[in-house]
Amino acid sequence: MRYYTCKALLLAVTFLVGLSAPAQSGAEETQAKLDSTVNQYTLSGDGMINALAKIAEQFELPMGIEWVEDGQTRRGLSLTWKANTVRGVLNAVVSSYRGYSWRVQDGIVHVFRRDLINASGNFLNLKVPNWFEAHDRVGGMISQDLQLALENIISPRKLSPGGGVGFSYATNLQEKPLTLALRGLTAREALDKLVDASEHKIWVATFSGTHARTPTRFYRSVTLWHRKPFPDSDQPVWDFLTWPGFVRMSTPGM
Repeated sequence: MRYYTCKALLLAVTFLVGLSAPAQSGAEETQAKLDSTVNQYTLSGDGMINALAKIAEQFELPMGIEWVEDGQTRRGLSLTWKANTVRGVLNAVVSSYRGYSWRVQDGIVHVFRRDLINASGNFLNLKVPNWFEAHDRVGGMISQDLQLALENIISPRKLSPGGGVGFSYATNLQEKPLTLALRGLTAREALDKLVDASEHKIWVATFSGTHARTPTRFYRSVTLWHRKPFPDSDQPVWDFLTWPGFVRMSTPGM
């Protein structure tokens, strides 16, 4: 009896370690990338988002960005480093824009405006509804499912019996189906999980610089390809992107 009990305990411990290993590995990998040496590096960006995009792609950093598009963040920069680290590069870029900070959470680099990170009007602080399911869906479709779920919180729909909401999704990626536990997480945490598990490695929440809010008091959001705020019924929006191509999309005017 004692033998079987010990064996069962060993199996349980092994299983738990196996579950935690991928997340720990991802966090360690990101920290290693941040600590890697940059002997010579020059960066020119058309604005904050473009500069961060280049860093994310160059050093393959999974990243979540929540920023306000305004005159300050559209300001370009040009910097050169010698004998520094990727962490030092990121520090210099983020500190070039007043009010912004960055941190690493579960292997994801977060760049954010300090006065908005915990704001009640920031949709990223909303909780994923308990009915939400992410079962056997590719990452891009889960992102769209999540957007629709949050839309119904910010601007509740009045659908007729049997009614629903439809959308289309296209990708050139060879995306693998995912099953993720996202219920009860904040939208920010859910997007982080998607970035960690899917082929998309960057999420970007862009808030309008007009400080306008929806009737339910949430800050209005835009996307990198559509700079005017979407209607209340389509709030919130974000960009969910891969490393290749992000720099081109994040260039102002594209």
